[in-house]
Amino acid sequence: MIRISCVFLLAFVGFIPQDTTKHELKVEQDKENVVASRIEGNWQTHESLSQRLTGKANPHRTKLTFTSDPSVASKVPEEYAKFFTENEMKIYMAGNVQIDENKCPFILTHMKGNPHVFFWLEKDGKEFGNGESFNVMLAVAKDNQNDLLFVGGDFNNQAFSAYARIKIESDK
Repeated sequence: MIRISCVFLLAFVGFIPQDTTKHELKVEQDKENVVASRIEGNWQTHESLSQRLTGKANPHRTKLTFTSDPSVASKVPEEYAKFFTENEMKIYMAGNVQIDENKCPFILTHMKGNPHVFFWLEKDGKEFGNGESFNVMLAVAKDNQNDLLFVGGDFNNQAFSAYARIKIESDK
């Protein structure tokens, strides 16, 4: 009897529908989201403030450029999209970030209540080959040219580096 029950159970389990849900990411824009509303643009290390915060003269990254492209959210591979949706992580912005010479797709979300950027470096010919992330904060100035961007590590025990906007002639 036990043998028949086990066979029946295995056969029955084979008929249970598998979860084939596609986890699609969409940007939920909110003009009141400080980071999403002001991060777009060109940033360069604020050397003295970064040295004060990190204790190091040379920052890990020297230039960052964020550009908005909401369509990037829909291109995020399923395994990442599933993680974001199952953890109820809203996507506040998506696009591309240039980190020094590397241009990478990114999304801005939150992790443990903190603004968080997930970005992907190309690996083995795949645009979303190597997922990385960092905490991010933004201090808004009266004039957005004076905003300060703070980029940390993956965890809250890592010091932040400071960035100032790069003033471009077309920004007048």
